[in-house]
Amino acid sequence: MKKHTTSTIQFAPALLTAVALIACSSVAFSQSAAQPKLAPPPAPTKGTLDTSGTLPSAEEIFSKAIAASGGADLIRMQTSRTQTGTVEMAAQSLKGTIITKSVDPNMLFIETEIPGFGKIRQGVNGTTGWSIDPMRGASIMSPEELTRVLRESSIEAELNPAMGCDTPTVEGKITFAGNPCYQVKLKCGEDASTRFYNIDSGLLVGSSAKVSTQMGELDVTTTYKDFDEFSGRKIAKVQENSLMGQTQKLTITQVEFTPIDPSVFALPPEIQALVNAAKNPAPATPTTPSTPTTPAKPAKK
Repeated sequence: MKKHTTSTIQFAPALLTAVALIACSSVAFSQSAAQPKLAPPPAPTKGTLDTSGTLPSAEEIFSKAIAASGGADLIRMQTSRTQTGTVEMAAQSLKGTIITKSVDPNMLFIETEIPGFGKIRQGVNGTTGWSIDPMRGASIMSPEELTRVLRESSIEAELNPAMGCDTPTVEGKITFAGNPCYQVKLKCGEDASTRFYNIDSGLLVGSSAKVSTQMGELDVTTTYKDFDEFSGRKIAKVQENSLMGQTQKLTITQVEFTPIDPSVFALPPEIQALVNAAKNPAPATPTTPSTPTTPAKPAKK
């Protein structure tokens, strides 16, 4: 069975579970297709960390962010979520569509389609995480990746970003992409990330982490901006991911919190075949015993 070894970003919402795969696939496609390259937008700037004065606790920062995004009660009510939007890498002249469907606590489906490249699909049906893309075909997520994806896409982790992690650290004040922010460090097992919360609004406006991909470990910085309300929830309509000197832009055009047909999360036939093969591995082919050779007679003297 093939293993999907791409790790996801520990702090990201469900939409970001496809970032590493989309970015690497897009770059590979653009190189092979000799797409014209444009100058990428500059990465978000960061100021100097200010550790002076009294700082709020991480719990206080998280609570303000939850209140700013709609409140815990509303978040807990909206267990089904469908996001529709676009994904773009301007430097490679690539633009496609992305749709994310999730049902708390453990159902997820993401489909990205880039003209000229094809569809990238990822999903979780509660117990199995999987991926299908034109470059590598069908693959199953490792147990470690499945755990990360389930954590990232759960409402409980949204309400408590430090769930299952070490005690978060508020490192100080900093300017991130023009926003005065509190800088908070999170470490969840081997995964470490940094979050930037706007001091005035309380909203999460940026994050950074190292991401393990098929192309090695990459530094990814994400900026959240253009916040708007969808069914009472304040959500960033634009999410920019900077990595490898490139910028990937995700733009949300629609968010719905209506029920989702469970069939959306059914395993595709090629993934089910991999699951069945893992449960019932083919028996080893017996080897034919070799015919014993007759010892050579000693030569007569």
